[in-house]
Amino acid sequence: MKLRILPFGLVIMVLLQACSSVPRTPVARAAQIEREAADGRVDSALEAAQRYEIFNDPRAVYWYERAAAVTPRTFDTTRAESALGRIWESGQLLHGDGPDIVQASPLRASPRRAERAYRASAEHGNALAMLELARFHRLQGDARLALRWDLRATVYNHMSSESSRLPQAVAPQHGQEHPLVTDIRARAQAGDVEAQVDLGALFETGIGLERDGVQALQWYQRAGNRGNVYGQYFSGLLLGRGRAGVTRDLDAAAGWFAKAHAQDFHLAGEAIWRKSIEPPFWTFD
Repeated sequence: MKLRILPFGLVIMVLLQACSSVPRTPVARAAQIEREAADGRVDSALEAAQRYEIFNDPRAVYWYERAAAVTPRTFDTTRAESALGRIWESGQLLHGDGPDIVQASPLRASPRRAERAYRASAEHGNALAMLELARFHRLQGDARLALRWDLRATVYNHMSSESSRLPQAVAPQHGQEHPLVTDIRARAQAGDVEAQVDLGALFETGIGLERDGVQALQWYQRAGNRGNVYGQYFSGLLLGRGRAGVTRDLDAAAGWFAKAHAQDFHLAGEAIWRKSIEPPFWTFD
């Protein structure tokens, strides 16, 4: 007798339904949701997830997973990934409070799943997920990873978020380089590609280090040449924006964006990156 392997998404749905023996969504409404979501479109799956979530129904997770798996990646797929991060972080669904909605939580929080979902969203080009990851790691007490995602959000947005406390958070102490900056430099020099992107971001923004766009680009490209999607994307942004001493080169930028887009980084699509390199109201210059 051959063992039948269930698809991963179906396994999730079965496990989630087992979390609660109380019916959540009215049968007729659930049938309508399933019927309208059967076309395989990301927006249909995302809408199904949101409609189930209103009823505090764990089937929302299954449909968010379905939406997140649709390719090619779009903003909607990354929205689904971020929603999964939010759900697994809190163990809660954003449900209504009507008398026909069961209020008891059908889920259990999972920081590991939350971090994985937020990271997938950020690595597919959701700028808001960068900030969510920074906040998540700050709450987890991991200053190094919080700094990583604060820096990436800062580079993308041209400015630091208020919650990051950058640049004060890594300013030199008593004339000495901040320990987090020293750690990033050491990791980068040892070949850690993520730290190489971090170091590039410190140089580009002038946060924690003297601003040097040429060195920033070198570190981004070093990481990008080894397949790091943020190294590729930030190389494109820096060349496309032409700042911090780097000469603007749209042809070179387009090449780096193409590498990142090939890795499902939706912000690196041409229509999007061309808007991203437009002059902002405020820059580090």
